[in-house]
Amino acid sequence: MKQWMLAGGLLMGLSSGLLAAPVDGQWYLQDAGTTQDKLDAAVDSVAKEMNFFVRMVARPILEKEARICHQWQLATQTTQWQWQCDEEQAETIPLTANRFKTIGDDDRDIFATFHQTSNQVDVILESERGKRTNTWKRLDANTLEYTAKLESEKLPKPLTWTLTYTHTKP
Repeated sequence: MKQWMLAGGLLMGLSSGLLAAPVDGQWYLQDAGTTQDKLDAAVDSVAKEMNFFVRMVARPILEKEARICHQWQLATQTTQWQWQCDEEQAETIPLTANRFKTIGDDDRDIFATFHQTSNQVDVILESERGKRTNTWKRLDANTLEYTAKLESEKLPKPLTWTLTYTHTKP
């Protein structure tokens, strides 16, 4: 009887481990001192291709979108995946989401898609404003790479930046 209970417990532990996303856990930003420079360079690379007058209006909007998360809390739950940037409210997406309709803070329709591979999770958010792809990619047991890509017909090219995180607090 004990063998069956042990085997059952082991199987449950293994199956729940298989359901977890490869990036789940608490992750801390590395090289925080150079992060703002990376984001500024990403914004500059997009803004410099815009008309001077458009650039003056667009730059603050792009800077607002290119935010820094010092800590990610990522977790797989029974039917959804959750991500939280710093102390902001956690966001969730169904594990089966494929253009799942939700409503944004400003009452606009947002269509969300969740995709998971053996070493990364992608959350794609689309609205009439454009598309944001968040990618959390596990490089090794202690290294996570976060890439954000913003695309819009109003941008001359996508705004993209990548930051590195580890399980170790800096």
